[in-house]
Amino acid sequence: MASKPPATSIGQAIRLAGSDLYFNSLRFVPANVVCALGLLAVLFAAISWPPALVLGALLAVPIAGIHRMAALLARGEATSISDFVGGMRRFGLQATGVLAGTAILAVVLVTNVLTGFASEGPIGWFVGATALWGLVALVMVLIAIWPVLVDPRREDRPLRRRLQLAGLVLIGRPGRLFLLTVLIVAILVVSTVLLGAIVLVGIAYTSLLATRWVLPAADDLEARYEAARAR
Repeated sequence: MASKPPATSIGQAIRLAGSDLYFNSLRFVPANVVCALGLLAVLFAAISWPPALVLGALLAVPIAGIHRMAALLARGEATSISDFVGGMRRFGLQATGVLAGTAILAVVLVTNVLTGFASEGPIGWFVGATALWGLVALVMVLIAIWPVLVDPRREDRPLRRRLQLAGLVLIGRPGRLFLLTVLIVAILVVSTVLLGAIVLVGIAYTSLLATRWVLPAADDLEARYEAARAR
């Protein structure tokens, strides 16, 4: 039976993610390159034709593959590059739908932020501030979604239930998930500035980091929720 992920803190997750990447670099570096090149292709296409940004939703396919390998490691199982390919095939459609949906919500929230703060009254500012926090929450829950979506323990559950569990992580661990999100965003920003880093390891490491923290948090919160319902 697959073991429970040992990480319960962000510090532990940082160390375990580094170890995972070090000992599985031959698997994660090629997968990272595929994802990073896809990202660069979308960005370069969007420079010439801005509507090409909608193709960014397809990046969910390799992202799902990388998280699938990370989830297998977090569950104490061996992984290989075939799991990357298998993860893309099995979860690619669901992942694309999730990313497209969050992108639409992000556009709405960003619009509300800009129009709210551009207004001259407190009601507009309130709307802008609320939308800004909504945008932060959206990024946080997106960080939680990927590991739960491809978790080998939960892969047969309906998509709705897996999304609900990601939401439970947001509600049950908001402070720590916020810190994890800030850390992941910072790593990705630095990796993007240092282009070679994002091509080789940036996406893979943040996927491992998110998975090492999110899955134990999801296990704990789900167990507490089920225990509370049984009372």
